[in-house]
Amino acid sequence: MRSLPRMFRIATAVAMLAAVLVAPQSPAHAAELPAPAVDGIYPMVFPVGGDNHYTNTFGAPRSGGRTHAGTDIMADKMLPVVAAASGTIGWVSSTCCALEIEHDDGWSSMYIHLNNDTPGTDDGLGNGIMPGLERGVHVEAGQIIGWVGDSGNAEWTSPHLHFELHTPDGTAISSYEHLLEARGAAEGRDVAAYVDAGSRFHRPTVLAGVPDRFYFGIPEDVPLMGDWDCDGTKTPAMYRPSNGFVYLTNANEFGVADAEFFYGIPGDIPLAGDWNGDGCDSFAVYRPSEGTVYARNALGTGFADFSFTFGVPGDQPFAGDFNGDGIDSVGMYRLRNGLVYYRNALTSGPADKQFFFGAPGDEIVAGDWDGDGDDTVAVYRPSNGYLVVNMENNTGPTEYSLWVGTFETVVASTGS
Repeated sequence: MRSLPRMFRIATAVAMLAAVLVAPQSPAHAAELPAPAVDGIYPMVFPVGGDNHYTNTFGAPRSGGRTHAGTDIMADKMLPVVAAASGTIGWVSSTCCALEIEHDDGWSSMYIHLNNDTPGTDDGLGNGIMPGLERGVHVEAGQIIGWVGDSGNAEWTSPHLHFELHTPDGTAISSYEHLLEARGAAEGRDVAAYVDAGSRFHRPTVLAGVPDRFYFGIPEDVPLMGDWDCDGTKTPAMYRPSNGFVYLTNANEFGVADAEFFYGIPGDIPLAGDWNGDGCDSFAVYRPSEGTVYARNALGTGFADFSFTFGVPGDQPFAGDFNGDGIDSVGMYRLRNGLVYYRNALTSGPADKQFFFGAPGDEIVAGDWDGDGDDTVAVYRPSNGYLVVNMENNTGPTEYSLWVGTFETVVASTGS
């Protein structure tokens, strides 16, 4: 057999040695990963809510003779970092910017290099962990736990999240393959969007995330969002109280209305919802002077398909699917004392549930914040710019609060 040229043999040997030194380690074999992993993939939420990029550097050499135990997800500072799975906060760094979540299923995840700067600076005076999160606190998958930063030994690198995934026995495995299959931070759940005094929508992809911004309507209009074209995404509509005209668009961007029609009378309060379970949202109005809801199952001018009485004058109406049956119904919010009450049917009658939540001056909105199919309420507090989320529709401690800024009102949007 003819021998290979000497230079070729040397080059091949060097290449093989380099591969041994820097190639990422292979992930654990699919059969070795415990539940709830399926076909070698651990089901989780992607931990960064916004634009990012990453490569597989698990096992790559690092300073001090160690190897890289995670995946560096490169992203802009202050993008939200969310819990990859539901669990309890375990270890929290005493220096502000790293934590561990012990998952309910026995796995765990690490979040390192969280922000340590005042927004817009590199002063090292910020805190990258969501206030209130400390050892022993339970968080839900997709809940914001902090923000991307460049703390620790990442101070002189581009901002990123160092994310680690550990099996129940504490072994760090390559998270790369699992990140590729992770669902979006707000996929299958709603988020809160906001409208400012100039009729500009601020629509994030996760709760309290960095929003997309676009104008639609005029300042006197009442904003709401719905899935008007049945594609699974909520887009804006504006209701003009002075003349009862509805203007809606099928895109979350600046542009002219895709449809406009007349519905209701001056003084009516608009509602959006899927009233018949067909997967499409349409309009209703609440008439405070009569305490009556008038709803249509199709978009366009016409008579109500059905109506019913509910609530008392002065209460703020809202809509949501409170029992997960695929059909929205109507609730009321009493501004003076924070009483929330709703029915699970589109008929007259007493409330199916009532509880107290929020404070005078709050604006109420309902959405499926955790992707379980049931809508729960949240309130936007204009006095301090916080969104306060209730995950159980009951009186009790707030599930969590997020600072979002100063706006005129809040509407439910679609996450991604």
